[in-house]
Order: sequence, then C-alpha cells, then structure tokens
Amino acid sequence: MYSLLNKRWILRSPNLELAAKIESTLNLLPVVAGLLVNRKIEGVDEADIFVKAELTSLHDPFLMSGMGLAVDRILMAIKNKESIRLFCDYDVDGVTSAAFLTHFFSDIGIKVGYYLPERMKEGYGLNEDAVKSIRKEGASLMITADCGITAVSEVDLARSLGLDVIITDHHQVGSEGLPKAVAVLNPHQLNCDYPYRFLSGVGLAFKLALAVRTALHDKVGWSKKRLPNMKRHLDLVALGTIADVAPLTGENHTLVRHGLDVLATTDKAGLVALKAVSDLDGRVNARSVGFALGPRLNAAGRLGKADNGFHLLTSADLKEAKELAKELNAINQERKDIQKLVNDEAEYLIDREVNLEEDRVIILASENFHSGVIGIVASRIVEKDFRPVVLIALENSIGRGSGRSIPHFNLHRAFTECSSHLIQFGGHAYAAGLTINEHNLDSFRNAMNRVGEKILCDENLVPELFIDGLLKIYEIDALLNEQITLLEPFGAENPSPVFLIQGVSVYGLKIIGREESHVRFQAVQGGARIDAVGFNLAKEFSSIVEKLDKVDLACELQVNDWGGRNKLELKILDLQSSAER
Repeated sequence: MYSLLNKRWILRSPNLELAAKIESTLNLLPVVAGLLVNRKIEGVDEADIFVKAELTSLHDPFLMSGMGLAVDRILMAIKNKESIRLFCDYDVDGVTSAAFLTHFFSDIGIKVGYYLPERMKEGYGLNEDAVKSIRKEGASLMITADCGITAVSEVDLARSLGLDVIITDHHQVGSEGLPKAVAVLNPHQLNCDYPYRFLSGVGLAFKLALAVRTALHDKVGWSKKRLPNMKRHLDLVALGTIADVAPLTGENHTLVRHGLDVLATTDKAGLVALKAVSDLDGRVNARSVGFALGPRLNAAGRLGKADNGFHLLTSADLKEAKELAKELNAINQERKDIQKLVNDEAEYLIDREVNLEEDRVIILASENFHSGVIGIVASRIVEKDFRPVVLIALENSIGRGSGRSIPHFNLHRAFTECSSHLIQFGGHAYAAGLTINEHNLDSFRNAMNRVGEKILCDENLVPELFIDGLLKIYEIDALLNEQITLLEPFGAENPSPVFLIQGVSVYGLKIIGREESHVRFQAVQGGARIDAVGFNLAKEFSSIVEKLDKVDLACELQVNDWGGRNKLELKILDLQSSAER
C-alpha cells in the first residue's frame, strides 16, 4: 500500500487478555493499556511499577555482581585516605558518570581526581600511558566510568604497578573476557543476575554510589543525617542516560523521569548555564536533553575538549559556568560545521563507491573524515539509505571507525565475526567503534558485506514504521493525553506512541514555515475533526492529497501551546491511500 515516505507500516497487536487485565486493574483506557503491552510489559504489577515510576521500586545495587567487592575496596580507600582517581569516556555518558561520582564523593567529604582521555591522541578507553600517569601521580585506586570492560592488558599493567581498578561499564564484554580488576560492575557479564541489564554508564555510577552510601550507614555507622541526598544528582543521571540513547525502560525509565524533574529546577551552576545557552527555561523533557543539552556536551568530547564539559558539570561558580557554557556552545557550532563537511564527503564517496542495489553494508574511509563526528554522520546516512553504516577516519595508515545499524543487524556481533581484520572494536548492537589498519579496509568491507548478505534480506532494507494501535478522532481528548503522559519520558525502547487514523479527509491544507517545508490542515473523520501538522512533508504532500479522496494517517498526539492555547493536535509521521472508501 502506498506510503508517502516509502515505509512499511507494521501494526502492533498486543496480548488483548493482558491488556484487559491492565486496563481494569489500573483503571486505564484500553488504548493506553495496549501501549504498555506493546512496550513489553509482561504483567499488571510491572505495568503498575512502570506507570508510577517510584524510586522505591529500584533494585538493590548489591544484587549486581562485584558490587560488594567494589564497595569494600572504596571503604578501605576512604579509611586509609588513599588517592582515588576516576577515568571516564569522553562522551556525555562518560562525563556525567565522572561528574556524578565527583559530586557524590565530595558530598561524603572525599576529594577525587579524574582523567579524561584526549580523543584525537588517545582514542577510546583505558590506555597504558594513562595508567602509568595515574599511578605516577600517587593514586592507588582507579574507578572507570562508562569504559574499561575490554581493558584486559591495561588492568594487568595497573595491577603490576600497584594500582587497583574498579570497572563500571555497560558495554559488551570483549572476546578476551573480563579484566582482572578488583571488581567489575557490568550487568552484561555472564555471572551477573542483576534484574535490569540496560543501565547507562551514569546509571551504574549511581548504583555504585547508592551502595557505598548504604555501606557507610550499615558498616561504618554513619547516621542518616550524615548521608548525602542521592536524588539531587539525578539530573546528571537523566542527562547521561538520554544522551547515550539507553533504553527508557525499567530502572532507566524511573531514574530519568525523576532526573528530568530535578533538572527542571537544578541549582548546579553548570546545568543552569547550559540550559541558558540552549534557550531552555524551566521544565525540560527527554527531547530537549537529547537535542539541546546533550549535543553541546558531546561536542566537547568529539573535538577533543571533553574537560570543558566535565568542569562545567562540576563547577560551583555560576560566572565560571556561564563562560564554560558559552565555550561549549561555540564548540558545538564548530562541530556542526565539521559535520557538514564530513557529510558532504560521505555522500560524494557513496555516489562513487557504493552500489545500493547490491551492498548490504556501507563502509567508507577517508582522510577527510573527522573521527569526532563520524558517528553522527553515520546515523544520518542510516536514516537516508537504511543500511548499516561504518565511517572510518584515516590518519597515518590507521583508521578509527564508528558504525550505526538498523534492526535485524547486530553491529557488535558483525564486528566480532570480522575481528580478524580489526585491531580492536567495542560497543553495542546498534552503535559500535573500531580501529583498523588501512591495508585491511578492502578485506573488512568484503567480510562485512558477506555478513550482511547472510543476515539481511531485501525486506530488511525497507524502513519500518511501528504503529501502536487504531484511533478514532472522536476518542482524542484530555483524558487520553493525560494517561499517555504516564508513560513518559519517551525515548529508546519507549517511543512516543504512534497511532493509525483511517479514512481521513484533508481540509484547509496550508504550506507553512520559513522555507515552506511544513504543512498544516484539519483532519476530518465522520463528524469529528482535529488540527494536524506535518513537518518537512510539504514537498510531496499537497500533490498527493489532491489525488486521494481519503488518507490513512500515521501520527502522534502533541499539545500545541502556541499563544497559551494548549490544544491537542496530530503530528503527522506518514500517510498512505486509505483502505476506506
């Protein structure tokens, strides 16, 4: 059936029996109960926890493998007044992890140092020079944040130098197995029975801090009044979790919901200043974090200036924070300029080197690529061409690559199959990084496409639009919107609900926007009508609608608060010729 954006629509079909139980027990509308089931909620109790999202529902951090060992080693370091150093990744998740732990240790009267690798010179993850430097400066305990799970040789070096290591990392375990650290905190390790596996790096930092806090009370005898307030730092947890595109399910859903509330009224100088330069006042949501705050912090790490982001998030001086925020804003603009150049180069190479009729995986390499932005550009190409994409920045015959993927293709697993062509790699199913010798590029490209041919069929290369359920226009009211907001915050694995409205007539179509790229109209179904807006749909929308008597709309609900109206409307995602005549 025709779709404006050439997508295959997939209508989800929830377990109706379970949806009915959730509906009656929690007093929810049928469509909202269906939304919960579509988000893999498996029972009424789980649905109740998800909707309420109370902090008391969080799992005991000591259920995580290695947590007891990590806490005991930290307590010993506190008792003996040892020098503790944090080592973190340079993206938002890593920087917020280190900032969170810095705030926590400060709250309990412990000053810790930090080490942020310089992206261009040191690359991702723990490295031997950093280990030597940290030990030389007198640290006897190092805690990694959002990295370290594949640092087997580096941890061995640290041990030989008398530097104990605690690893907190949510990335996949490498083929060499776990590093021989004092403790490894990673729900993905085989011997870990922690109930929720998808915490972000900053989520793991929160769990470690929570466990230390508990032990200070239970083992050391601190009074409850002396213990720090953990909720006040959930703003950092929300920021890192959203920016890392971690699933907003389970514990992440709860932590981010409360974290966004804290972020709205935060008194952290750095976040106040960052919100100001991002033109965010008062309440923030997952989208504003993902598209405004996160990119400005990420830009610092991408261009080798991650220290700026860390200093901003740990600054107590508003004047200093405002200057740092201005710098980050300028760096982010620089990032945008570089990103455009890299994107133009990638499109040029696709035209010359890629056959989209045959190639299952797009792999491009260039000395003109900037390693700090290739991940973003790869994501853009995935959106446009709907293929797994790996972009590799070449320098001195060594390539540093970043990949993004599509459903049905596990990028980390594919890298594992092709590991003989790589120096190193790591990451997740949909986002992963690598290092490669330039002379192995062709063999790697061929190997990845063989994996792609084995896994991906033509149907897998057509973008899919998942629809949560059917909706009638007359059913759209304040109660529906109010109950849908119970599922917020929306993001990865908990997307904003998409509805199908069939047999719609389009009235009063207008082309709007400075570049005339958007459309606005009234959607009419039976005797009911509602305003609708379609962003970046004007190019083909008007001519298509003129040819069709009725259309089916794939859309989200949103509140139009322009002029203080707070009026519900449809946000159109796609449309097709209606099955109803």
